[in-house]
Amino acid sequence: MRIEQLTFTRFIAALAIVIYHFGAEIFPFNNDNVRFLVKNAHVGVSYFFVLSGFIMIVAYNRLDKINAADYLKNRFARVYPLMAISVIPYLFALFLFPGKVKIWDIFLNLFTIQAWIPGKATAGNYPLWSLTVEIFFYVCFPFLINKIYKKYSLTNVAVCVVLVWAVSIGLQFYLENSPFYEGSMTPSHDLIYYFPPMHLNQFLIGNLAGLAVVNQAQGVKRRYDVLVLIPLIIIGLFFKYPFGVSYHNGFLAWFFAAFIILFAQNTGIITKIFSVKPLVFLGEISFAMYILQAPVFETSTKLIEKLKLTDNTSAIFYFNLVLLLAVSAFCHIYVELPLRNRIKNIRLKPVLKES
Repeated sequence: MRIEQLTFTRFIAALAIVIYHFGAEIFPFNNDNVRFLVKNAHVGVSYFFVLSGFIMIVAYNRLDKINAADYLKNRFARVYPLMAISVIPYLFALFLFPGKVKIWDIFLNLFTIQAWIPGKATAGNYPLWSLTVEIFFYVCFPFLINKIYKKYSLTNVAVCVVLVWAVSIGLQFYLENSPFYEGSMTPSHDLIYYFPPMHLNQFLIGNLAGLAVVNQAQGVKRRYDVLVLIPLIIIGLFFKYPFGVSYHNGFLAWFFAAFIILFAQNTGIITKIFSVKPLVFLGEISFAMYILQAPVFETSTKLIEKLKLTDNTSAIFYFNLVLLLAVSAFCHIYVELPLRNRIKNIRLKPVLKES
């Protein structure tokens, strides 16, 4: 089942992360009235993790049992083609700019294991660290749905998810305020903020949100245009008035889940707007945007500087943003979709199938 109105929210989150990485000092994002939002836009990754958990349940809960091999093949088809393409500019940089890129970093990117190695989480195409985490979720999911969600009540699952979340947030807070933490750009930072198990709570919260929706009576839809804004307002207040707790590892995941639950069932005007085809298409290319943001911005900026076309940082940012949208749309249509369908149509040998 596809919930169109949620698709465009992926674009909003991806765009916010792009602005966070490359446009924080560009007008209007450097304005004091919005700076607090841009400063915290990295939590868009947390939203992706929660939404992923929700979508997995909505898509697969109807099955009596997931075939792990087929499921992982389909997930591989979903994420790997564009991820591999995103590494190509770094392969060129390996030869054009010796010493700037390391072959080991490219290896880590291609095998999506960088977030498992403290000190290497953001090596190469740095946004790919979250793909390492997402693949960890994918590997866990067949076990979670076959052995836990299908066998235990929603209440029991909810208690376990709350405990996992509390332990994760408590461990993060303890470590980042202990002598163990040596600051950003250190292995200790990578272990706290990028290590895949530290983010599992967000995927589980998304799973719980999905279970809450699919376990409701069929056809429950209401106008939630006002209610759906409440979690967003609360999140905005946390951004505006921080109190010393990092939001990176899922502190706000429950509010994201509340928003997703309400918006998935909303029939109001916001849903109608977010469901129009152009906006849905932007949501569909959001994965390409996220994966390709660093190679597109970095490569384009180097070329602009080398050719001395302009030194106006605002012009460079907005040109790169338009270029990123165009490249993402092209790669989605002509690379991501064809390769995804081709890989999905590969028939696995019986030996790989679950008994």
